[in-house]
Amino acid sequence: MLKISDRIRSIKPSPHRALIAQADEDRRKGYDVINFTAGQPGLPPMLDAVKAFIDEFLKDPFKHSKYLPTPGLYDLKVEICKDLKKYGGVNVVPEEVLITAGGVEAINLALSVVTDPGDEVFFLDPCYSVYWGLAKYLGLKVVSCPQTIDREFQPDPECIKEKITSRTVAILFASPDNPTSRIIDVEVIKTMADLAMDKKVWFIYDEAYKHIVYEGNHVWIHNYGNIRDFLISINSFSKDLAIPGFRIGYVYGPKEVIKEMTKLKGFTSITTPTPSQYLAYYYLSRGLKERYLNYALSVYRERKEVMAEALRKYLPEAKFIRPKASMYYFPDISNYLNKLGMDDVKFCYELGKIKHVYILPGSIFGPSGKGHVRITFVTQPPNRIEEGISRINEYLRERGAL
Repeated sequence: MLKISDRIRSIKPSPHRALIAQADEDRRKGYDVINFTAGQPGLPPMLDAVKAFIDEFLKDPFKHSKYLPTPGLYDLKVEICKDLKKYGGVNVVPEEVLITAGGVEAINLALSVVTDPGDEVFFLDPCYSVYWGLAKYLGLKVVSCPQTIDREFQPDPECIKEKITSRTVAILFASPDNPTSRIIDVEVIKTMADLAMDKKVWFIYDEAYKHIVYEGNHVWIHNYGNIRDFLISINSFSKDLAIPGFRIGYVYGPKEVIKEMTKLKGFTSITTPTPSQYLAYYYLSRGLKERYLNYALSVYRERKEVMAEALRKYLPEAKFIRPKASMYYFPDISNYLNKLGMDDVKFCYELGKIKHVYILPGSIFGPSGKGHVRITFVTQPPNRIEEGISRINEYLRERGAL
């Protein structure tokens, strides 16, 4: 057989993608699928934004489909700077911004630029499943601190102080979080920021869900001390503009690191899709983002409450916290798994195969996610949320676990 990279062979296929594919295959076969796996908005993009984009595209299709410079559409970067100032009081200039093909490309570029194989990086566990795969691909050593449901997924500052050392090259974490939906405690993030500044560590802050907040506020750490010298901020338009399939996000940070990330992007993806950049530009420049968010969050709040009631009703032994932000419940269902004699991965595959309800196993988000499952609450209307959780109840009852 011809050579396949050992680096790639060492990475196991993700159950995340496999379960999404299985759900899609079931749907094509005609099954009544309820899919709680997707980390995406449950509403379409704002119609006014889509109409604006189509009108402008028809006026000048060449402009909207040609190559753009690798750093991105300059006018969009100007609007991003205005947006950051409006919401977070963050002063950024366009030269500190790079438009990327979603948040994942931004994370990949950031880690690729600031680390070398064998370097140590710090995660909070559980965390977005892609972090682990990228760390493996890049040959990085991961140290972590657990986030447990007993602490409402707030990490222990003492663990953070112990794990972030002079060997650490980068800290990577999200708030609001995926999969736990917690908003980081201010004192916890300040602990990490102080260590980053003291030990000269890159502080990679994934803020993809910064506008999907129901209680409290997003933590804008950007004006704390001199953290901006160490801060690489990861952002996505997938959640707040509801355009995940357009694959557009952005990253901002010190000019030096943005320059190096832009250089690497020029080799790997050349530019972020031009139509996506213009759609995001029309959203921001025409004041449509805030209008959309006000509507979307009202819908998501209702769905969040419906899922809480359904979990209490149909899975009374599950332990969960009500999300203050983001899009997910991350219940601990260990009691049920112990009765079934299976782990969370097997449970999710079996549940999909038999009941055509798809959720994600918590262990794909890190060792501390074992025994949990991630259930997206924003993608289904209330009646389908109720139906989906009741089918999980049926599965458990039929197997004597409830």
